[in-house]
Amino acid sequence: YMLRGTKVYLANLFDGDAEYLADWQWDEQFFLGLSADVVHPYGVKEWHEFFGDADSNSDIMFTIRRVSDDMLVGFAGISDIMIRNQRGELGIGIPQAGDRSLGYGREAFNLLLEYAFDHLNLHKVTLNVHAYNTAAIKLYEQTGFVREGVNREGVFSKGEWVDTYSYGLLAREWRQKPAGD
Repeated sequence: YMLRGTKVYLANLFDGDAEYLADWQWDEQFFLGLSADVVHPYGVKEWHEFFGDADSNSDIMFTIRRVSDDMLVGFAGISDIMIRNQRGELGIGIPQAGDRSLGYGREAFNLLLEYAFDHLNLHKVTLNVHAYNTAAIKLYEQTGFVREGVNREGVFSKGEWVDTYSYGLLAREWRQKPAGD
């Protein structure tokens, strides 16, 4: 696989993956960060559609799989790709708590950035993150993303309004990062 790291690789949706994702998504931390407007968990059909929409030229979705045993640990993708403006929006999810904080998300995110900048020739990638998702914010900022805006009280979560942050990263900024970062 060209999108392969030492811990994980990015691949297509395998048989049975949608069923795993439908079961795994019940983790509260994962579910709250899944989308700004998810009102119920996805069923198997919705997960198939989520990856099926990636067949268009504007969305590309991958599963995240462990190198050691090919097990599914999450998903990552680039959506709303604009060819003329060379821009896309990144998203990543690691549904099971036991798969987080092991470096899988960080490595998958870096593989996704490599794909966006080196294979799709994008000029800029963007993402949105809820203010309470401090682990994701730390990863994005360490990767070089710059906070470009705040959607004040942009989402309603657990009975309160929460800000959503917009981040962006330019290809030249990503290429200037020191090796090993």
